[in-house]
Amino acid sequence: MAINKEDVIYILTKADVEDVASRIGIKTLTELHYQKAQEFLRSFVAEGPYNWDGAITDGLRDAEEELRGGYGDVPDKKQEVS
Repeated sequence: MAINKEDVIYILTKADVEDVASRIGIKTLTELHYQKAQEFLRSFVAEGPYNWDGAITDGLRDAEEELRGGYGDVPDKKQEVS
């Protein structure tokens, strides 16, 4: 089945992700990086004021944080500060 050009809003390519990664200093990309870039692009650009570059950047940074072991257990309730 052919894809009609007018049905395509934006195609995210590996080159797009690699260009943004290079600009923000990420040298080695994993499959997680590509997945997060695509996920952030799809969810944030479609539903909010994000642009594609900002969404890919945040997706790549999120992947970096996960690969470093970040985003561990988050407490259910915030502790009050006195």
